[in-house]
Amino acid sequence: MAYIRVKKINNRSYYYLVKSVRINGKVRQKVVKYIGKSRNLVNIIKNAEQKKDR
Repeated sequence: MAYIRVKKINNRSYYYLVKSVRINGKVRQKVVKYIGKSRNLVNIIKNAEQKKDR
């Protein structure tokens, strides 16, 4: 299962698409893709909605 993780660095939010993987019997988070800052996230969601409506 993949989800969006937010990291705050110097009062700025950065978004990553991460998924859970099992390594040596322990669950770890693996970054699938760097999404970017919040304005990039909004654009990605809008584009996905437009593609869905087509």
